[in-house]
Amino acid sequence: MDSDALEAAASNASELEIEMDFMKCDIGNLMWRGPIVDTVIMNPPFGTRKKGADLGFLYTALKISTGAVYSLHKTSTREHVKRTAIRDLNAKTAEVLCELRFDLPALYKFHKKREVDIVVDLWRFTCN
Repeated sequence: MDSDALEAAASNASELEIEMDFMKCDIGNLMWRGPIVDTVIMNPPFGTRKKGADLGFLYTALKISTGAVYSLHKTSTREHVKRTAIRDLNAKTAEVLCELRFDLPALYKFHKKREVDIVVDLWRFTCN
């Protein structure tokens, strides 16, 4: 969890006079009793190291949102993400808004290459 990114997002929202609450939490330990937020914006792990990790995050995001979830997922998993979101995670809609490219530097010990160019989709999911 990146505190600096959260601080930058809060600062940007304040500068743009957007009323928004930010939460820093472990999604695996999030206790909820139904929808608690309007919109979720997330950049989950891509599920490369632990297969399906991104879909676990999406599952929780769809459970706690009353409106939409915006999320990044590897483009190579596009069909799987869409099918799983609608069929298994109860998303009403799943739409790719755009395709992006990241230069991802080696940040963790398990990263083998100094830098990887990765193609991702920015998704918008709506909740049932």
